[in-house]
Amino acid sequence: MKKIVFISGALFSSLTLIGILFKIMHWPGATITFAFGLTGLALIYIPFYAVYKYKKDK
Repeated sequence: MKKIVFISGALFSSLTLIGILFKIMHWPGATITFAFGLTGLALIYIPFYAVYKYKKDK
């Protein structure tokens, strides 16, 4: 569980940052990369992290 949380966090955070870089440089694929990164953070990373912290504190 810990490995999944940290790998997904790193993956989606890097996708978000790459999307921001692409937006600044006006390169193609920026919107898709940025949207996929933010969606992954919101729908995958945050719930997994919340469950991980809940189980760790218990």
